[in-house]
Amino acid sequence: MYYIDFDNTLYETGKMTKDILNSLAKYIANNKNLEVESIFLDLKESFNSTIDNFWTFSEKMAQKYDVPYTSLKDIFEHIIVDNGKNYVFPDALNFLKKLHGAGETICILTFVAQELNLNQQALKLFGSGILEYITEVYNTTRYKYTLELDYKNGIFIDDSPRDLEGLYHSGVRNLIRIKKPNNEKRTSKELNIPIEIPTYTSFDDIKI
Repeated sequence: MYYIDFDNTLYETGKMTKDILNSLAKYIANNKNLEVESIFLDLKESFNSTIDNFWTFSEKMAQKYDVPYTSLKDIFEHIIVDNGKNYVFPDALNFLKKLHGAGETICILTFVAQELNLNQQALKLFGSGILEYITEVYNTTRYKYTLELDYKNGIFIDDSPRDLEGLYHSGVRNLIRIKKPNNEKRTSKELNIPIEIPTYTSFDDIKI
């Protein structure tokens, strides 16, 4: 059984976020005759994924810039749902297909900071197009290592040092660390556990 993280492991969340903010900035700038770059920088500085989801954020920006909320909503939902497959790392998708073809049980194990982000995470998962390969989804506000999972026999793949360390101390020994590009805040951190775990930059290198 595989438990695989979603954000920044299977899915290029940072690029999706940047694309959404850029598209919102272009709409606001065109609508209000403002400079795109200055609007983008304001949105980037204002957006905090631990406080807002894109619905609540768009409501705030619609009020701030006096533009229709529904237009901003349509923009980001289109990116997440209709373009979502573009944010799945190609090697990750191939890995899921191979696991699925081999009859493996595949669970998505994804943490969000607040309950208001659960629906957005579900929308991202839907738009990603990977659910056809997935047996079960754990979309949770609880730390992954506090859930009732098969820690003894499961294979856990993640990019987060906090989650990898927590999973180890919860008894997991089949751990794999993924280090994807443009994620240096996490990938540069050394793990505080007494063993070295397999670490890869590509799913292509993981043997099934």
